[in-house]
Amino acid sequence: MRASPDPAAAQDVIVSAEAFSEASMRFCDRYALDDGAAAGRQLFRGQLATRELSTGPRLSTAEMIALSDSTHKAIFPKSLSLVLTLDGLSSEFDPGNGRERMVLRPGEAAFFSFSDEVETQGHYRNGHSCKSILIQLRPGTIAEDSLAEHVERCVAGSHIRPLGFNPRMHALSEQLFGRSSEGVVGRLLMESSVLELLAIAISCADDIGRATRAVVRASHRAQMARVRDLIMAEPAAPHSLQSLAREGGVSVSGLKAKFREVYGQSVFAFLHDVRMERAKEGLLREGWTVAQAAHFSGYAHASNFCTAFLRHFGTSPGRMSGQPDDIGRAGHA
Repeated sequence: MRASPDPAAAQDVIVSAEAFSEASMRFCDRYALDDGAAAGRQLFRGQLATRELSTGPRLSTAEMIALSDSTHKAIFPKSLSLVLTLDGLSSEFDPGNGRERMVLRPGEAAFFSFSDEVETQGHYRNGHSCKSILIQLRPGTIAEDSLAEHVERCVAGSHIRPLGFNPRMHALSEQLFGRSSEGVVGRLLMESSVLELLAIAISCADDIGRATRAVVRASHRAQMARVRDLIMAEPAAPHSLQSLAREGGVSVSGLKAKFREVYGQSVFAFLHDVRMERAKEGLLREGWTVAQAAHFSGYAHASNFCTAFLRHFGTSPGRMSGQPDDIGRAGHA
């Protein structure tokens, strides 16, 4: 991958929709402005640089001010990502698949593990200023064996780990803006900073994960397992938070909190994933029509099902199964 200009040497420039799209595509499989703006539209003023390091991590550094309102949709691949906001206004990030929107305040970091493709959204308002970094690790692209093995373990499931403020991470991230990455010494210093950032993030995320699992194992894992088993056994049923909370023997707020702690996503994100996988299995292995797949996935209308299926898998149910997409009514929710 070709590196963009050295972040330390970069001057403030106008970042067009086309330039932002090109930079984004180095980290995601698909990207689009939600309003379909023209490629020449001016989105930001500031500095935006991307680089792929020799050991495998991909790095983006951004220090920009939004010149207009914009919403950005991206499909992120199976990957592990560290996001850190250093300065400016708080940043909103929608990690997709029904998960709650995350807000990163200046200085805070978060670690994302995606076990499959995930559709995400980012929102910028006119005048929004932000200084941030993104480091991404993808399985199969990492040169260091132990790191590659760890990433493979992490992306076996989807998790979001808010890391809060860490002084050392903040200092290392600042160095990525103020240090030249040119020449042998510059590249080594940049690589060492990125790898140390990842080491701190992985250690913090592991500590959070162990603490969470210990609490959940002690009191709530069996309750959440009953909820999970009911969803998997009856994916087409008209599940609600109230009915699922009764099944688990907890309050609605307890269900939402504990289910996320155990399985790393919200109840309805899990239900959505189960329904989509059941539909895929029925289409490919059981000869279901698109209308049947919609019905057995809990959708009253095949058109709504087709839209959800396309967002989840990146292709329509008809194209996946080699049959026409039925946009009529189908079954009952």
